[in-house]
Amino acid sequence: MKQNLKQLLSVVALLICLSGHLAAKNLADSLVKEQKYQALFGKKTLNAKDALELEQFLSSCDQSFSSRREAAKFFSDRAWEYVAEGKPDTATFRFNYVNALEPTNFEPYWGLGVISFQKERFPLALELLGKGLELDSTQTVMRVDYAIVKLSCYLKNQDCGTLEEVEILLARSLKEDPSNANAWMKRCQVAFLLGNYELAWTYFHECRQLDFLQLDLNFVPQLVEKMPDPKGFFK
Repeated sequence: MKQNLKQLLSVVALLICLSGHLAAKNLADSLVKEQKYQALFGKKTLNAKDALELEQFLSSCDQSFSSRREAAKFFSDRAWEYVAEGKPDTATFRFNYVNALEPTNFEPYWGLGVISFQKERFPLALELLGKGLELDSTQTVMRVDYAIVKLSCYLKNQDCGTLEEVEILLARSLKEDPSNANAWMKRCQVAFLLGNYELAWTYFHECRQLDFLQLDLNFVPQLVEKMPDPKGFFK
């Protein structure tokens, strides 16, 4: 009976081992399948199936559009729509394909950077947004997004951004486009964190005058506690 029990336990152990192996294999297969949903395909060579799908996609675009640039614009717009709809995986998949269509297009890097930021993968977000800015340094809104990621690094105590870096980025962006209300609000927050409360109020009112909806009204009590509103608008 004891020997039979040992044999039974051996069989059970073998089944558990096989089950674990199959589970690991299924997980590995799943990860490979999901590669196209990683930013820039996870920076790895695509498996045969996904590579074939990409090749077919590019061929289809060459037949359906007058140029790959036109195709890239079309699918980039769709990808941003998926971002707005809260579908990051589908958006990532599309941005990856846009990058394959036109490697010098800044949009995929911007979009993938935003998605990485939403997932709180700040270093990756900075890498992608930085590449996007290298491709087109005139994109002031993307630079503001880059600054916001660095500000988030600081607030999360991560070593990927300082307040001084954020201020430099926002100052440059606002010099190029003073109408960006969101940038003024973020600059207000940076000034507050640096202890420059008068400047913080100045930037806060710049944002208010441009777009009241961009104001972070939850920030008002903190400002008022440090310094009354010089304009007397907020009590």
